[in-house]
Amino acid sequence: MISFAEIRDLLAREKPKTFNALNPYYKYDASSPCKRDILVLWVTKLSSNLNHSIKTLELAVLIIDTYLNYFNISEDYLQLLGISAYSIAYKFNETEFMPLDSLQPKDQQNGKVCKPMYMDEDYNEMEVHILRAMGYQLNLITLSDFLIALNIKIDEQVSCLIQFILMDFEIYRYSHFELALAIMHYQNDTRLTFQAKILTVSQMLHNKIIQAQEIECEKSEQEETKSLERSHSIHKKISKKRESQRKRQIQQQK
Repeated sequence: MISFAEIRDLLAREKPKTFNALNPYYKYDASSPCKRDILVLWVTKLSSNLNHSIKTLELAVLIIDTYLNYFNISEDYLQLLGISAYSIAYKFNETEFMPLDSLQPKDQQNGKVCKPMYMDEDYNEMEVHILRAMGYQLNLITLSDFLIALNIKIDEQVSCLIQFILMDFEIYRYSHFELALAIMHYQNDTRLTFQAKILTVSQMLHNKIIQAQEIECEKSEQEETKSLERSHSIHKKISKKRESQRKRQIQQQK
């Protein structure tokens, strides 16, 4: 059952999203997502690997966006922001202790933590800046809060939708309530009548998911083609080597 009283309470407590349109980290080009989305993608993968709750990830993204709109930060420190934001969100929302090393980037080949990019004092300073930017307030309203109030179960499919939205600023710039209603419509939930704006957001979500799936299919096809080409090349080398060995054997027999 939808809790309209809870929705009203969430709307009253929610802080409006504020984005600096001139911030270069929110600028898209024709070939790649904005740097903000790339950072959130990295944080999302980190969260998935650690198997933390979707709420922790949502808080981390809220922290990242708030910070980017309060402070100028060089690209070299974006990952520091991502790690620090996630660390703060984790400390606030999770119950188990997690060392900072768990958030450090790992070598793809051996799975070990890479050489630290930042010093401990860098993390401490960043966390202080973040807390100031947040007004020392971390009990924030998120998309999942509205979904729960709408009596939508946060299952794996819905969690994936939330992650997808978080990673795409063009969608995420809408309010959490609007996004919750868009997810509701996207799932063909007919308990409410949706306004035109919600239908637009839902259609945008649908289109972007289709686009992402097409890109993944194209990547898979390219990888498959490369694999076949490598196999063909290897087969030719093996055949050539065998032919060379056969000729040497014939020469030796003579």
